[in-house]
Amino acid sequence: MSTQTVFLHQALAQTFGLNATDTKCIDLVLCAPGGTLAAGQLSEMSGLTTGAVTHILDRLEKKGFIERRRDPGDRRKVLVQVKMESLAAMTPHYEEIGHAFMAVSEKYDDSALKVICDYMEETNRVSEQELIRLVTAARARGAKE
Repeated sequence: MSTQTVFLHQALAQTFGLNATDTKCIDLVLCAPGGTLAAGQLSEMSGLTTGAVTHILDRLEKKGFIERRRDPGDRRKVLVQVKMESLAAMTPHYEEIGHAFMAVSEKYDDSALKVICDYMEETNRVSEQELIRLVTAARARGAKE
């Protein structure tokens, strides 16, 4: 399932000249409180290096998906915000996919959906823990080299 999901996200992203990592970074920013995220936080949340995040943000800014500005409270920080109008072309595609998944969920009663949701929340929690473990280990190895 995860493989198919990655390929689905990649195919959708390519429709707009992006890749799956680009669209997931957009998603992380959109889900942040106030729809704004520091570039460093994006690096921490994604497990990507700060250099990789800078490259992604350069690409997203050039294509008009995001804007960057200095944090007025700490000029060393760069804040990222999605330009909402840039998502207009994507919305119908995401809505169509959403409707298809809703049709699947309608096949199950509330009891089954509760089990499915519990499973998804637990696997998401484990994925997040494993990401943190892997990134922490990689950074520790990099610090020793």
